[in-house]
Amino acid sequence: MGHLMWDYGAFIGKSQLYFSRAENYPDAEDEASALWLLLGLEFLLRAPLARIHPTLLADVQSGGGDAIMQAAGYPLKVDGGPPKSIATKTVITRLGAVIPEFKERQDDATLLTGLRNEELHSSESPLALDDEMWLPHFTRVVEVICKHLELNPEEIVGDEIMRHGRSLVDAADKRLDHEIRKRIEGAKAFFDRLKPEEVAARKKTAKIPTYPFSQPGSGALVERTTEPIACPACQESVPLVLGAVRTTNEGLEDDEIYRDVIYVASELSCPVCELRLNGTAEIRSAGIKQQYVRRERESLAERYISTYEPEYGND
Repeated sequence: MGHLMWDYGAFIGKSQLYFSRAENYPDAEDEASALWLLLGLEFLLRAPLARIHPTLLADVQSGGGDAIMQAAGYPLKVDGGPPKSIATKTVITRLGAVIPEFKERQDDATLLTGLRNEELHSSESPLALDDEMWLPHFTRVVEVICKHLELNPEEIVGDEIMRHGRSLVDAADKRLDHEIRKRIEGAKAFFDRLKPEEVAARKKTAKIPTYPFSQPGSGALVERTTEPIACPACQESVPLVLGAVRTTNEGLEDDEIYRDVIYVASELSCPVCELRLNGTAEIRSAGIKQQYVRRERESLAERYISTYEPEYGND
């Protein structure tokens, strides 16, 4: 068995099999079709981790901890039973680190997983919903995963399902664009009614969120920081909250370690006009740049010497 249970190609093939079963159901049985799509999504979500290495899918708590060895292709005979896979929740978390664009799709994937679990493990019928309630989430997740894997979504899921899903995504995006446009117009109208002294007072008393940019010596990734931008409603400078998704291009230059940290915009709250945007979807609809790259540096001493502790017996 070993690592074969976490084979990348097998995950892709199994997801295609389940998606094809969804295509074969008539419209009158769309709940069954939805269930096959959600079951197939489970395998597609695991594929990117399997492509990196099967060990990313092995549950280290199972089989006496020997699942890692089996995932690496070295099966051991243990009393703890066959190896087990990590939970879908963990898969979703790890995908956020592996695929930067998936960070904003984690909530979509979590919602879909919750629908599947409720359908399979409760007496409720959560899939008795209109397609527009869940298919846009499914479509967005599939497209991010397939883009990362350089696969054609139509070939994986099916032309008809992807075409229908994209039409619903377009409709949802248009509704969000309209909502954000009205929100910005309302904030601008509010700002235009403010007197100059009121604007100055709001700026003076505003509680601006601050996050550290670097932590010399720790080597730890700073999860959140801010980027000053012009508010899309009142044009005042406002801090855009950024969340780190991954690091890349680490290297050594002049006795300094450098790396590029990729951040994605996650929140905006203007203290002057009171415009608020939450999540990458709303920020994108407002026409604000979403991704930012910052270079962090630290000296070799900060990374290693300042945190060095002599080994016992060697000092």
